[in-house]
Amino acid sequence: MKKNILVFMALLLCVSSYIQARTLSPTFSIRYENFVESTDPTAAIGLKLDIDGNRYTGFQVNSDGRDTRLLVGWDWGVVGIGTIDVAAAGAAPVYLAHYTFGVGYEILDGLTTTFEYCMTPDASGDQLDATLGNVNSNSRLRLALSVSF
Repeated sequence: MKKNILVFMALLLCVSSYIQARTLSPTFSIRYENFVESTDPTAAIGLKLDIDGNRYTGFQVNSDGRDTRLLVGWDWGVVGIGTIDVAAAGAAPVYLAHYTFGVGYEILDGLTTTFEYCMTPDASGDQLDATLGNVNSNSRLRLALSVSF
């Protein structure tokens, strides 16, 4: 009897997983963090989970690991909540809350461009000085080109 229940539960789990399957795809992004002042590119990797045709969620982290975020998108809008390390290079990490919101446009299937406003409201003093802290601790505009596989 126990064996039948276990087989039934395993079968039910497999069928329900197949019915509720979502698309999980890795992403690679080329970002221009503050493209108004500088066009130095950075890279970010992440995962994107397609909820339905219009909504998605996921996370991203930049190549040096100082900027991580969870993101939620619906149609052309995107909101991100995460942390950023605002300490100077080589100093002990100082993590602050980091928020982004913006718009995205899918150019081709799997190729998206996004334009976001990024802010770190708790950054103050030396953390806002680009020569002392992280150059991305100020509020800025981010332009990114992302590829989803």
